[in-house]
Amino acid sequence: MIDILDPTIATARERIDFAPRPKSVQGLRIGLIENTKKNSEAVLRKVAEKLAAAHGMKMEVLIHKHQRAPLKDDQLADFKGRTDFVIAGVGD
Repeated sequence: MIDILDPTIATARERIDFAPRPKSVQGLRIGLIENTKKNSEAVLRKVAEKLAAAHGMKMEVLIHKHQRAPLKDDQLADFKGRTDFVIAGVGD
């Protein structure tokens, strides 16, 4: 469990259940969320490349979203069943 502090609500605690950890990272499928900032995509692709070389992972999905904008439902759907985890990145 992790504690989240939110000054905009009366209760400042919210329970978050984490996804179970895989027994191995070998061969996992990567999803990337790029926020259109300068260098964001390049940094994310480099991270995915390093994970592929070290652990046989494969980048499966790359989503481009506007800065400060939430993901749309169809963008979230692109990750379902195609990725094992997602990395969200920023640039600059």
